[in-house]
Amino acid sequence: MRSFYYAFSGIVSAFRSEVNMRIQVAAAILALAAGIYFRIAAAEWTMIVLCICSVIAMELINTAIEKICNHVTAEQHLVIKQIKDIAAAAVLVTALGSVVVAVIIFLPKLILLF
Repeated sequence: MRSFYYAFSGIVSAFRSEVNMRIQVAAAILALAAGIYFRIAAAEWTMIVLCICSVIAMELINTAIEKICNHVTAEQHLVIKQIKDIAAAAVLVTALGSVVVAVIIFLPKLILLF
């Protein structure tokens, strides 16, 4: 039970301290609301949930990497910058892939709506 507490505490800490985490959670809520509104199929729900979990997990990993890098040195350092940029790129790739999935699922439904 203690492990769950620590993990939940990490999620709350990242949500409170990271603007990008709040943006990702807002996007997740929007995707979930769209899924409910359009009554998407089980397979579509599976993809949406996997995308949400992937993006949030990558954001958590990115946050952890940034914090450890900042702890190691507060000075500008080329390797630290590269590490942070690569971690941020991992979030970007996951988020862009999730946008593609959302477009594939929701665009046909939006077109039918209008």
